[in-house]
Amino acid sequence: MTNSFSILQVAEYLKRLGLKISQVDRSQNTIELAFHDEHGQWQMIVGIHHSGNASKLMLIVPQIGIVTEQKRLECLEALLAVNYRIALGKFGIDLADGEVRLEESIPLADKGIPFEQFRLAFSALMQTVSIYHNLLPRIIYRRQSAQEALQDCENEFFAQAPDNIEVTLPAIQTQVTEAISSDETLPIEEPELDVNEVLEEVARLLSRPQE
Repeated sequence: MTNSFSILQVAEYLKRLGLKISQVDRSQNTIELAFHDEHGQWQMIVGIHHSGNASKLMLIVPQIGIVTEQKRLECLEALLAVNYRIALGKFGIDLADGEVRLEESIPLADKGIPFEQFRLAFSALMQTVSIYHNLLPRIIYRRQSAQEALQDCENEFFAQAPDNIEVTLPAIQTQVTEAISSDETLPIEEPELDVNEVLEEVARLLSRPQE
């Protein structure tokens, strides 16, 4: 059955990627990661959602930005353009408060999801955050057009990460919430993910013709 694929198996995949996990919330079927890098602090939530006989893996980066009334149309235009560019993940907006989040939903087959498919989806979302983390500030505060902001984000990212430079994952800080039970602590391992492979994949995704 699909439901046999558990959040602990997802945790094992994250360990194989070299990510440090302190705790898992089995009651909510979620894992929360906190990242600290040059972009500041951001989070990723990985979870499994069951509905009847169907299950799906959720990868969510919440609070990636806020869309206000200022430059609202330009911001929405840019987010839609990014959604058209990327093959994995999509940006969404909460119309109530303007929160922007990045998420991907993957249906789970009977045996769950293969590690390589999980690695690609997880890494693709991380790199999307790295590329477009300052997309909205460029539009709101630098008064760039949506097209200018998109182009500058992509140019800046690939200029800082050429093929001959080894790129490392952001440092990860353990985050504990009240909903997490203390008996689910997992071993910590050092990073092993080759992010150069991820950069090659992102470059391929962005190489499609632009309007």
